[in-house]
Amino acid sequence: MRPILFRLGSYPVYSYGVMFFFALLAGTLVAGGEFERQGLDRSRIYLLSAILALSGVIGARIFYVLGNLSEFRGRWTDVFDVNTVGLVYYGGLLPAVLAGYIYARRNRLPAGPVLGAYGLALPLCLAIARVGCFLNGCCGGKPSGLPWAVTFPGSSQAVHPTQLYEAVLDALLFAALFLVGRRYLAGWDMLLASLAGYSAVRFLMEFLRAHTNPDAALFFQVMSAVMFTFCVVMLALRKRRAPPREMTEG
Repeated sequence: MRPILFRLGSYPVYSYGVMFFFALLAGTLVAGGEFERQGLDRSRIYLLSAILALSGVIGARIFYVLGNLSEFRGRWTDVFDVNTVGLVYYGGLLPAVLAGYIYARRNRLPAGPVLGAYGLALPLCLAIARVGCFLNGCCGGKPSGLPWAVTFPGSSQAVHPTQLYEAVLDALLFAALFLVGRRYLAGWDMLLASLAGYSAVRFLMEFLRAHTNPDAALFFQVMSAVMFTFCVVMLALRKRRAPPREMTEG
């Protein structure tokens, strides 16, 4: 656990922020490669990545604040402090997708390939961000007696390092999409497959994650199950509506 990675003079540089930056950089590189592979203008990727990151962070923060209002009573300025804790993935997902869709439409880019490129990059971004969670000491797990359980400073209880569990699963999901998925999936299908894969990962992780609110795990599992079902159904419908291969290749 190392919430402050180093200091520049008196200014603390937080490990979570650093890992978030590396996640954004990695996602931009992967999505940029997909832009080139699909014949899209790669120069658009940098502004778009910034827009998606900003809209996602705002949505993720709002979701967290609304779910933890009591935490901010008497110190509402902390709402704007995202250096340490307080971003919820599901809160940032919809704003980011909407922002990407609007950007693509206004700039006459095909929305499916644009969002599909970021769908491919998303699990890698999440894997890197979860390392930041581990360094920060947030999003930890339930008590565990396993040999690899971690005891964070300020606590005497060893817990599951759920941040690292998820980082590994997210990285494996990215590898599967990158090495195999790209042969069969593109555009909206890639985005749907990525979201379905992460929903399954998050559903499993909630069995091991610890929450101050006892109902939070069930809440996120229900959200994950709904997201997974929606994505799988949409993938199936899109496959049924797709024209036969011989027609598309003719």
